[in-house]
Amino acid sequence: MLKMTSTKSIKNNIIVSAAIISMSALFSTSVYAAGATGIDGTGDLHSGGSVAFSGFGLTSSYSDNPALDNSSWAHTGSWYTFHNHDAGNVSIMVRGDSGFAPGVSVWASGGAEFDGGTTSFGGEISTAGFGTPHSFNSTGAMGDSGTLWMADGLGGNMKETLGYAVSGPSHAVGGWGESIINGAHDVSLTNTFESGVSGGVGANHASLSFDGLSAGWYTVYVGGTNHSLSGGEFDVVITAVPEAETWAMLLIGLGIIGWRSRKLKNEKMIPA
Repeated sequence: MLKMTSTKSIKNNIIVSAAIISMSALFSTSVYAAGATGIDGTGDLHSGGSVAFSGFGLTSSYSDNPALDNSSWAHTGSWYTFHNHDAGNVSIMVRGDSGFAPGVSVWASGGAEFDGGTTSFGGEISTAGFGTPHSFNSTGAMGDSGTLWMADGLGGNMKETLGYAVSGPSHAVGGWGESIINGAHDVSLTNTFESGVSGGVGANHASLSFDGLSAGWYTVYVGGTNHSLSGGEFDVVITAVPEAETWAMLLIGLGIIGWRSRKLKNEKMIPA
């Protein structure tokens, strides 16, 4: 069951959020000089392996913040990148405390790690009156309003939005005109980087799975999706699932090792 706060607490959250956004806008040039947003962690992913991150998530940095007309707030969410070295199936699971209802988006940047984008590229302004990426579109396709600051050939080097998952409330229209819908969604426009996207959500978790994820660089954004909660700690686990053929070869190999061990043991027990 979701923990609810009083109307007064919610109003206070909105006021504090708006104040912090305003301060972020004033100092964005110096704080994010190397890119519109920083990366909180990065890792290398190999077939059969995993990469893990952890962080503290604010209540509505992904969606459901009324001060942002429910869009994402890049500077208060968490950004992670990973280099997928072996093409194959990959799953991403985000689990949070009882006060954190996660949202997660995944993008592909291909041959290079995400460069952080450009602050307020092209003068993009949301309906809430904020420029990117203080407010940005985390669920739309590259090229949609609110994504130009990170899009390849424009403000950044991101090539495609692959999918998103939201465990909190749905919003038919966000501050950039985007849909933010509860559940897991495939929003990729091509099969350049994967052949399918699926996933699921619960009260305090969200997951995305990618079939045949190509080798290359990917970016993950995590934030809260329920403004009525208190926020909390979360863990992100990215796992490269071996193909069925790989599992079969592994089992065959283990069987051969077991057979060989038994054979040697029996030979030692036979008297000369």
